[in-house]
Amino acid sequence: MPMHGPSPARLAACERAGTSYRDRAIANAAARYDRRRHLPKILGTAPQDLVDFSVKGTRALIAGLTRLARNSARAGSAGHWSYDPNNHIEILGALRAERARLATQMQSASDPSIGAAGGKSGIST
Repeated sequence: MPMHGPSPARLAACERAGTSYRDRAIANAAARYDRRRHLPKILGTAPQDLVDFSVKGTRALIAGLTRLARNSARAGSAGHWSYDPNNHIEILGALRAERARLATQMQSASDPSIGAAGGKSGIST
């Protein structure tokens, strides 16, 4: 009996191509992410949450974005009518950008040579 459909190698190649496209789309969304412009649409945050750049505030935003990304992924895998793949990519881009911001904040907090503004303190020892 002849085999119908794409070969397993072709399916694997398509999966790899899709994954790399998804990763590039998320990286592009993270690169153009602007908290003040994108978060109200994505997460529906309050104005005071937009200007809270503290570690605690960033962690709270990451927690909210993580919940939203999981719910969006569940809706997509269930085939729910409200799922929007472009919105899901924007959520993941915002999540990636906020995680990078948190990593930078944590690194600068552990490095005493970096001042509060993120640059070198200018104090010579």
